[in-house]
Amino acid sequence: MSAKPTNPNVQTEPMLPSAPAAHKSKKPGLLTRLFGRALTGTELEIVIAPFVDAAGVDHARTIMEAFSGLDNIHLNQIRDVPILNPVLVRTDHLPAACAQAMNWVGKYNADLVIWGDVPPPGTTLFIHFAAPPPVDEAPAGTISPFQALMLPVGFDPQDLGALLRASALAAMHPQIDSKRQNRRQLVAETLEHAAAAMEHIRADFTVREQASIHAMFANALASFGHLFPGTEVYLRASQSYAKAIKGTHRTESPTNWAYLQRNLATVLQAIGERTDDSETLGRAVEAYRAALEVFSLEATPFPWATTQNQLGEVLYRLDLKSQGSKYIKEALGLFQGALKVLSKRSTPMLWSQTMNNFGQAAQVLGRELKSDEVLTRAVEAYAQALTVRQRAAHPTLWAATQNNMGSALFTLGRMTDNSKQLEAALDAFMGAREVYSALGLTRMVEITEKNIAHATESLPEGATKSTNDDPAMWWLEDDESSSKK
Repeated sequence: MSAKPTNPNVQTEPMLPSAPAAHKSKKPGLLTRLFGRALTGTELEIVIAPFVDAAGVDHARTIMEAFSGLDNIHLNQIRDVPILNPVLVRTDHLPAACAQAMNWVGKYNADLVIWGDVPPPGTTLFIHFAAPPPVDEAPAGTISPFQALMLPVGFDPQDLGALLRASALAAMHPQIDSKRQNRRQLVAETLEHAAAAMEHIRADFTVREQASIHAMFANALASFGHLFPGTEVYLRASQSYAKAIKGTHRTESPTNWAYLQRNLATVLQAIGERTDDSETLGRAVEAYRAALEVFSLEATPFPWATTQNQLGEVLYRLDLKSQGSKYIKEALGLFQGALKVLSKRSTPMLWSQTMNNFGQAAQVLGRELKSDEVLTRAVEAYAQALTVRQRAAHPTLWAATQNNMGSALFTLGRMTDNSKQLEAALDAFMGAREVYSALGLTRMVEITEKNIAHATESLPEGATKSTNDDPAMWWLEDDESSSKK
């Protein structure tokens, strides 16, 4: 068990720890980067749309210069006429502009489109991001298409430009392994520069501008926090999210406000899980609930469903640390709600994760109520999850669900005195052990070894009956947790 964390309420500014594979840029000139070498097809493709002010000046060049000197990034400045312009009321046309930006993503085969405008009085760039959506996942630090990074016109590309670079990396969801690796190599240095830039936010920035900067910095930290040890990066993200929420009016920007609350909850959940701290998990619950006051099944089904699932995860964990079934019934309802949107066909991994979560919650409730009906539903949910979490494609997820299903079958078999269920539990545990042994996951091998011993002793031909607790369950296997946070 990890040591208790420093109180997350204390507003300290921890230093960012080092991450693996930090990249050192070679600083070539911008024109050399754009035209001086052949492309390999593994570069991160960033498209820059026009940012034209009322005087007809296009500020896209400043944005391009912020990326000068970064390897494995290709920039493409386009000339398409944007929907947003200084004459229009931006709030009225923002949804259409978001759709236009997503069209550019496909048209230019871009990993990211940076777009926006320079509304009157022409002193601030409203910078938005469009990218191919993440495939079957709900990553931390999600950037709403309506969320803008506000930087002053003429910002220093190598100072505040670091915040733009960090935001751009966080907004991308590359699906090709080589592109994901290229992005990861840029993370550590980019976040360090962005952290330094946060110290240079000018006093004359408006509250709204400061909130947008804190929000984007927090998104970048949250997106890559799983790459860093400890909780320092997540703690810094939580502090920036708190400042962003303070400067964002729910009535004026309800969707942005809800995403900020949800993202804050995600990093608090990560801190709470890494430190086993109930207080921090409780704060995560409050933030998830706040987000669900805005997200709805009808208007925003996907963020509503994934937030339901994440809130259920935290409540499940808190229930394990409390007496009785204070949270477990609500968690089951939340997982069922999420499954109204998530489907095996459209989002198989999220669907199977939610099925596995439902199985864990049903198993706990079934054991507490001594209900073979509820335990049977847990086994059925695990079986459904295993139709996606197949051994060849997802060995650690398969083994985790196998172990969980073995635990449910073991409890059910002992409760009903059914030897076939105990034999099925033993088979499930042995399959999980086989995978964990092959992957060299020693801790998980030890857990399944104990479970195998319990199941073996409980079979009718065993010499003695086990008096130990039910086989071990754990809260979300390590690889799954780290991929989400």
